[in-house]
Amino acid sequence: MNSFESTYQDNYRRLWGVAQKMINNKDAVADIVQDVFIAYYHKTLDDSCIQQPKSWLMRATINKCIDFSKRQSKFERIDTLNSIVESENINTEFENKNWLKVVLSKLNEKERALVILYSEGLSYKEIAEVTDVKVTSVGKTLSRALKKLNSLLKTHHYEMF
Repeated sequence: MNSFESTYQDNYRRLWGVAQKMINNKDAVADIVQDVFIAYYHKTLDDSCIQQPKSWLMRATINKCIDFSKRQSKFERIDTLNSIVESENINTEFENKNWLKVVLSKLNEKERALVILYSEGLSYKEIAEVTDVKVTSVGKTLSRALKKLNSLLKTHHYEMF
């Protein structure tokens, strides 16, 4: 198996998961992950040396998700939080996951990226490489984002821990 194929096999699911958590739109997620791998493939053809393919792929995925969200927000101003709050009791696992995605969408892009990367099991060093946040700042910024997320969840009677 060549280098590109192994990189694709090793990273596809993780990139899909990160993009799904960032934007919750399956069609857009498929397009974003595909675009990221196409860009990566072209970089490998151009003999561009990517030192950390995993970090490069994560960063490209997050950036494309942020770009997608910005484009969407220009055209849609639907308050999904209110519609979920007004709906019936949220008690199934599927509904809870949707609820978490809605609450995650209330964080800014930087906070959302940190929380998602942390939930994917990346180390602080890896998170710093992907997000361009100093390693020494990742912990504090992540802590603030998790507190904000927990606060949003508590306002609607959910507990994070």
